[in-house]
Amino acid sequence: MSAEYQSVALSDHHDVAGFDCGVSSLNAWLADHALRAQQAGTARTFVWVSAQAPEKIWAYFSLAPTEVTRDVLSRGQSSGYTTVPGYLLARLAVHADLRGLGYGGQVLVDALSRAARAAEAGGGRLVVVDALDAAAASFYRHYDFTPVKGNPHRLVVKIANVRNLLR
Repeated sequence: MSAEYQSVALSDHHDVAGFDCGVSSLNAWLADHALRAQQAGTARTFVWVSAQAPEKIWAYFSLAPTEVTRDVLSRGQSSGYTTVPGYLLARLAVHADLRGLGYGGQVLVDALSRAARAAEAGGGRLVVVDALDAAAASFYRHYDFTPVKGNPHRLVVKIANVRNLLR
């Protein structure tokens, strides 16, 4: 993670309305749903803030527990299990002012690190992401995510591969 920013759990003191990544659905989810999902225990959202302005959000990601059925996975992805538990990387966004500076990869590594720690504590074999478009899918493939059967925008990576990536 960049020394300029720290990753912290979303709270009601963060300026969710001031975040703009350039994608209205990602902005709206953060502003309208992220805190409620966190309070309900359905997802955890982490925001990147700076020490100078701890209320301003520069990036965010959300993780939620999930499971994937074997019928959409390759044998290697499922390891033969009927359902495979994991973590959904439900959202990931970087403020438009930081676009093109390499922060997207750093935010993803932060999210994957948290998913790997959660899997170590509570189990889980995969991280799943639903890419918004082909460009986002390409971004995730760069980090060893592979598409599931029949859906090029739903991608998975094994937690074991995440651990190797983080080393």
